[in-house]
Amino acid sequence: MEVYEFEKSLLTRMQEISTVLGAREGIPVGASAVRTEWANYVEIAIEPTGWQALWRVPRVLCEDLAIPFPTVIMGTVEQVLFDELKATFLVEAVQDDDVHLPERQTVSLEELWPLKDQENDALNVDRTAECVDRLRFFYQHIWMPWDNDSDDDVDWAGKHLESRVKFYYDLKNKTMSKRLSSHVLALLAEANYIQKKRELLEMEIDEQEENEEDAECADLTLNSKATDMMKLHLRLNAIKNEIDILENPAMREVYEKVRFPEDDSAFEAGLEVTAEAFVVTHVGTLDQQMQYLNEAKRYIDQRKIVRICDSLQGALDRCKSSDDLYLPPGKHQIKFLEYLNSAGSLRAISSVNFVEACEREKLQALEDIPVVSSKDDDSILLTIDGDYCFENIMLDCANVRTGVLVKRGNVTLKNCCLVGDPKSTTKQGVVVFGNSTVRFENSVIQHFSTGIYSNQNCTIQLANTIIQSCINGLEVLRGGQIAFTAAQINACKSYGVILDADDDANESHEPRTTYTNYAQIDRPEFRFTGECTFRGNGQANFVVFNGAELDFNSSCFVDQMVTAAAGDDDLPTNVSLYQSLDMDEDISGDEDEDADSGMDGGRFFNDLDVIRSIVVDGEQQQRGGNLDHGSSTDGDVSSELESEDEVAVIEIDDTVIEIDDSVAGHVGE
Repeated sequence: MEVYEFEKSLLTRMQEISTVLGAREGIPVGASAVRTEWANYVEIAIEPTGWQALWRVPRVLCEDLAIPFPTVIMGTVEQVLFDELKATFLVEAVQDDDVHLPERQTVSLEELWPLKDQENDALNVDRTAECVDRLRFFYQHIWMPWDNDSDDDVDWAGKHLESRVKFYYDLKNKTMSKRLSSHVLALLAEANYIQKKRELLEMEIDEQEENEEDAECADLTLNSKATDMMKLHLRLNAIKNEIDILENPAMREVYEKVRFPEDDSAFEAGLEVTAEAFVVTHVGTLDQQMQYLNEAKRYIDQRKIVRICDSLQGALDRCKSSDDLYLPPGKHQIKFLEYLNSAGSLRAISSVNFVEACEREKLQALEDIPVVSSKDDDSILLTIDGDYCFENIMLDCANVRTGVLVKRGNVTLKNCCLVGDPKSTTKQGVVVFGNSTVRFENSVIQHFSTGIYSNQNCTIQLANTIIQSCINGLEVLRGGQIAFTAAQINACKSYGVILDADDDANESHEPRTTYTNYAQIDRPEFRFTGECTFRGNGQANFVVFNGAELDFNSSCFVDQMVTAAAGDDDLPTNVSLYQSLDMDEDISGDEDEDADSGMDGGRFFNDLDVIRSIVVDGEQQQRGGNLDHGSSTDGDVSSELESEDEVAVIEIDDTVIEIDDSVAGHVGE
């Protein structure tokens, strides 16, 4: 199966959107009329019924239905709902036999990817795919959360369109510094979060006004919610003002100097700045502070410069990636989009033993332990692209979709605990790419969809480490190396360990082979030392897939930064569909090793940078990485004027979505 994908320049994108919003020449289009203009365009350009498409199920819906993410469904559009920019979608084939959905679904048009081959040849599917692509780009990358509140007396396109499109391409092409880019993405992620919270509060207020019988109680509740609404409104306005400044390229350099002043205090004191330690403290009495600092003294190299910070967030904002950070027991909330590397470390001043507590089933009862968590619903808690060490820390990943993303380097987790959400079917604990080596010593991983996912050519070492209560404990693609030393993988819902073999040397003709005892496995990818334990795993302790089926496992596709983190050679075959379909979650990256991180919702990184087959002049050429046709400079725009759009087609193996009676039988259950 093939779906359409388009590679377009900055100028082309602006011309397309201008055509839609400027259809009535001379008549300004206010913010409230933008959706109406898009509905009018869609009604003219799109086929109203009967075309086949793939539906990439949104992550939010996957979580609500407790189904794996990503899930891709093949079906037919029964009717386009033009005013709502949605469609009634008939489910015909589901990728996973265990997924059961109602036969009819109402889905957003931007979530659909028309198939190149249609049952009805009379349909103009090329024009339909082009229309959906324009709509998807606009609402995912150009429209901002505060635009709904904009003044209708102002022409929205005339005021915002050019600056927004250039802003998008500036972020995509990395014309901003890494620090400023991360700050921008954090602001936009927070703005989306605030907008969702505002909508939820508005719904709650409307329901209470209709149902509340006690007038006095209703007034108190409404006053409380009105206060919350005002706080959110003020914060959203503050973010809007910052983004308005940052959309202007001339103001960015000035903004960065004011927002991120260089700390020259160490230079002024004549001290070396290459080796620093940041000690985070909590509020307490003088005796408590002295006791804590005396304990920290045992961990810190006496030759290092020491800085005292009152929060982990403050330390991360000020430190270099090579610095050492030390935490006290307690909860530490962060929002950090930059990368950790350069042999730095994050350690807690604590004597807690997570493995011992887990074996005694007292992990949940631990008190006064160092816990690092995310402030908001981010995609990734921490990203690492070099050598780094974690020690004595619990990473609470309940609010994120991936705990730790390792792009490359040697990473060590000593006496650490990663905890996810036992109700989630989409969260990953640790995802490893790019010839990395990750060593777990005396650590615990629990309550994830996938505890550890290792891509090709990565090395995972599990020493006295426990993985438990996940859907799948450990997944590794061919070429990965896993060393088990007195390790335990227990009580996983599906499989303890999954290996995608996909090699010709395997004599088995079965699509998968399961094992109960690790002594039965004769694979070069696995090495067992000491007394290892694998028990209580639902379907099997070990499974070896003998074909390419596992390339479509959901753990291959973490949010946002994974596609930027992984180079073309790191990606398993046939994953480009999920990368391109996952516009709400993924970002794309080029071959630059300093690829910037993405924003929640994938607003500023799109489907341009995935492995694809580009059709140019009728000939297919394999191409990977970033195709930079867009730019924010006038010179580059003029040079692109004569270039034609390239239409990309992504091929999907027949093994991904099998349209047969066995699958169709699940539809509507």
